[in-house]
Amino acid sequence: MKMKASILVITVAATLTGCNEADRGEQAKTVGWFLDHRDELAVAIKACRDNPGELGKTPNCINANEARNKITIQEMKDALK
Repeated sequence: MKMKASILVITVAATLTGCNEADRGEQAKTVGWFLDHRDELAVAIKACRDNPGELGKTPNCINANEARNKITIQEMKDALK
């Protein structure tokens, strides 16, 4: 009986682990999308910084940070012209 209960708990925990972003109904946005939508990029970056433990490794935070890095690099290149 203990074995069945343990397996059930592990199965439920494993199932819920992957539900974080899906539960919010969010679709992952691409780096290009964030580059084209700067206001949404700023909102995403703020949310990711405010809650890095929960959101830091989500596709939207990763893509938003990559978009921000690309913007920063382009701004630096433009400043050197």
